[in-house]
Amino acid sequence: MLSRHAMAATFILLQVSVFSPAFAQTGQLELWTAASSAAPSGLITSRLSPKELDRWKGIERLVFADNGNHQPLHPTLRGMWEWIETSGHVVYVEIMRSKRSATCTAGSFSIEYFDPKGERHIGIIKLSLANIDQAYVGEGTARENGFIPFEGLGKEERYAEVLGHELAHAVDILTTPVSAKMVEVKIEKTNEMLLSALPRRKGDSLSSELKTRLSERDKLLQGLEKRAEQMEYIVWRELTESKTFRDKARSLSAGR
Repeated sequence: MLSRHAMAATFILLQVSVFSPAFAQTGQLELWTAASSAAPSGLITSRLSPKELDRWKGIERLVFADNGNHQPLHPTLRGMWEWIETSGHVVYVEIMRSKRSATCTAGSFSIEYFDPKGERHIGIIKLSLANIDQAYVGEGTARENGFIPFEGLGKEERYAEVLGHELAHAVDILTTPVSAKMVEVKIEKTNEMLLSALPRRKGDSLSSELKTRLSERDKLLQGLEKRAEQMEYIVWRELTESKTFRDKARSLSAGR
């Protein structure tokens, strides 16, 4: 069983990679930019194994399920997916392969490359299917509004709920150059400063500037997480409301 924190399960891991000045001086940066602009964008599954790709396709079918009249059953989830597909940014999909549940992480969104121009960031959505499978579902995991993550959902539906949370992070962060820049400056740079300033000796303390930055970082993280949780709830509601229709359609299909 995973803890309540595992149920929230979706922390933002910001790992921003920036090219060095030496790289830029060689002209390789311009070549990379030209090549990348012609490369595919949207959700990219090239990092998945064949087995992982099969599981991902099951999630994708759920995202794009409709009512038979071309009306989406999960419009919020599909809408976020399609926004990523048409955004011009790249978001790789990865399945966490470690079966160790100690991390208690069901999913994450991270920035792998921050584009200073804001035109083509590269991000990663990671899903830990094993952790999602093991997550405890009950009143002890209820959020402030009473929402119990995963309640009433099957395996693939749980995966889709976590995907919805991470897509919400991706859309929130990538939607404007200002949003992505704020994440880089207030979260990633602050984390770097914190690592280099950790007390070397007992009694050492952090500078007042760094304490202020940490407060601003935490405030930004809380805002991002709150908005992602709100979208996750909407995705969960759509999944639960469509369940009866999908189960009936599946039964009819199996009976043919």
